[in-house]
Amino acid sequence: MTSDPFANDNAVMHTNMIVGDIVQIILTEAGGLAHLGFDHQSLFLKVVGIDDLGVWVEHPQYMIVHVNDEEGKPLPADDQVHKRVDANFLLRWDQIATIVHFPNREGFDMPSPFEKQHIGFIVPPEEQPEGTSEEQ
Repeated sequence: MTSDPFANDNAVMHTNMIVGDIVQIILTEAGGLAHLGFDHQSLFLKVVGIDDLGVWVEHPQYMIVHVNDEEGKPLPADDQVHKRVDANFLLRWDQIATIVHFPNREGFDMPSPFEKQHIGFIVPPEEQPEGTSEEQ
């Protein structure tokens, strides 16, 4: 028996087979995730988990803004602290129109060179970590 689930033409695809891979996710509505930095209806994202609620995907370099001081008082815009962190977020099943998986396609099965880039959204050049660029 082979360990490659796609080696057999009669193999059944299961959603858990895409965990760890980069997939194309088509959303039911464009702009629904703009608050997370996703303003396109079609996204390439790394899947980190699947559950009854939907698909968990990676969001590298998610921006967190500290807007209050230690006492809970609002900070002026110039004093607010912006910090990038790695995060995962849930795409609910009702937000997903379809998922395109690329079995055995180099670069879409993990580990991948895509891990070094910002998958799924565009990071403005002025916000990129030093030594990186959109062309990578």
